[in-house]
Amino acid sequence: MSLSHYSNSVAATNNYEPIFLNQFEVIITPPAIITQNVNLLVEHVKSIKGLPELTPSGVVKQYFKFASRSYADGRPSQTDANLTIEFEVNLNENNDAYVYNILRKWADLVFDPLTGKQGLKKDYVGELYVALHNKNKDIFREWRFKPVFPMSQGKNGDNISPMDLDYRAEAENGIYKCKLNLQADSYVENMIGKL
Repeated sequence: MSLSHYSNSVAATNNYEPIFLNQFEVIITPPAIITQNVNLLVEHVKSIKGLPELTPSGVVKQYFKFASRSYADGRPSQTDANLTIEFEVNLNENNDAYVYNILRKWADLVFDPLTGKQGLKKDYVGELYVALHNKNKDIFREWRFKPVFPMSQGKNGDNISPMDLDYRAEAENGIYKCKLNLQADSYVENMIGKL
């Protein structure tokens, strides 16, 4: 006979699995003009941040004398998503920093700082797919972001992390980790069990 703190727990007696935040898949589809090595992007993804959780709403208040009552605002405060994907960057046999070069080419479609050329949205948007799964690869939550495009973020206005060089960097910290900021106008989310 098991102890009551175990036998009275539905999660324990049914062997429910926890959600592990390292069990995810990311598929990035840049604009069609970028074709070289794009399938290698997924191999270098370290993390993704900014996945939408709730559509936030502001709060409005009304007052009767000194008492207040609160209501959800009449409109959502945000309907888009701001995502940050971090990659580790390698060189291939041709000394091509292919992850960086793909991301840079994509960002240059929006605005190329070397030529001053600005792109049209139809030419610089891509897609992003993110799936959370269990250890058995069963997907329980997924997002499809379309359209997405590189955006500027941060004090320097960079949409890709600059290479900050350091002779004293330790082994893991010395690997170039490139962050790409993406703006998503729209997304669809599917979740098991959501009513």
